[in-house]
Amino acid sequence: MPARILSIPFVFGAILFLFLAWEVDSRNSIYVVPLVVALAFIYILSPQINWWWWTRRPPDMPPKLRVLLERHLPYYQRLADSEKLRFRRRVRLYMEANDFMAKGMETVTEDLKAVAAICAVQMTFGRKDFLLPKFEHLIFFPQPFPSPQYPKNYHASEIYEEDGAILFSAEQLMKGFLEPNDFYNIGLHEYAKVFERSCPGLDFPSLHEDHWLELQQISGFSQTWIQNWINLDPIPLRPVSVVHFFNWPEAFQAQLPELYDAYARLFNQSPGKMGTPVLGELV
Repeated sequence: MPARILSIPFVFGAILFLFLAWEVDSRNSIYVVPLVVALAFIYILSPQINWWWWTRRPPDMPPKLRVLLERHLPYYQRLADSEKLRFRRRVRLYMEANDFMAKGMETVTEDLKAVAAICAVQMTFGRKDFLLPKFEHLIFFPQPFPSPQYPKNYHASEIYEEDGAILFSAEQLMKGFLEPNDFYNIGLHEYAKVFERSCPGLDFPSLHEDHWLELQQISGFSQTWIQNWINLDPIPLRPVSVVHFFNWPEAFQAQLPELYDAYARLFNQSPGKMGTPVLGELV
C-alpha cells in the first residue's frame, strides 16, 4: 500500500528519537511528537493517498485472479491485448475503491471481490467513469439471504439504493460467473440496475413483454427460471436483457438486432466484436 510505504520513514524516525530520548537525552522525545502527528495524518488520509497513487500507476491483477478472465470470460478473451490490460487495471482499481463486507462468513475472498469487480467493469468499460460511486458498499452472504427490504424471501441478490449497497449470495454469484450457460449471472444483473440508476440521463430503449420469450430463445433461461433463481417477484426485464446482451452477444444481435444496436450505443461498446468492444472514444 502506498500510504504504508510513505509512513515507513516516520515510523523509523519516531523509533530513533525514542531511543535517543531513552539512552542519551530525554529532551529528544519532543521530536517524536511531529512524527506521530504525521503518521496520524497519513493514516486518516490513506484512502486518498492510495487512490492518488493507483490512478497514476494503475496496478495489474495478480496472476491467480487473471485466470478468472482467461478461462471464464469470453468478453475479455475477445479484447485486444492493450484493452485486456486496461480491463484488468480497471478491475483492480474497482477492488481498491469499494468497500467489501462479509455477512455470515469470515471474510470476502479475493476471487469474490474480483468477480463482482469484473461484472461492474464489463458494464462500464466503454465509459471514462467506471466506478459507479453511488454504490460503493458490496455485501456478501454465503448463500441466499433475507433482508430488511425482503424479510420473507431468501434471495440471491438485491440493491439497496438508500445506503448505496449491493448484496450478493456468494454461491449464486460464483456459479453465474463460472457457468453462465447453466446459471444466471446475478453480478451482471445487479450492476445493470446500478448502471441505470447511476446514469439517469441516458436514453434507455423501451422494452415489452414479448422480449421475455426472445431472451429465453437466446439463453434457455425462462422468466420463471430466473425469478426462481433470484427468488424475488417481480424480476425487472431491463437487467435481464442487459445480462443477455453481455453474455450472449452474437445470439442477442441475431435475435434482437435493433435492441443490440441500442445497447451498443448506450454502453458505448459492442461485446460481440473481436479486438475491442469500445465504440470510438470513451464517453
